[in-house]
Amino acid sequence: MDTQLILLVIPLAAIELGLAVTALIHWAKRKTFHGLPRWGWFCVILFVGIVGPVVYLTVGRGDERDDSHGSDSH
Repeated sequence: MDTQLILLVIPLAAIELGLAVTALIHWAKRKTFHGLPRWGWFCVILFVGIVGPVVYLTVGRGDERDDSHGSDSH
């Protein structure tokens, strides 16, 4: 592999991994989601590459007020 290509791939892989981990942590804490069921967002986060976590974090997150009311009542 060319050195320049390696220098490009390593930061992109780190960004993709960081986004996926962040999205999965957020996904694991949520109870409500927009657009897809819970398992659907899990697949999007893992299998759509760098775009999947970004789409989940911008579109798929449920309303935070739904989670806070649900957890306070138990």
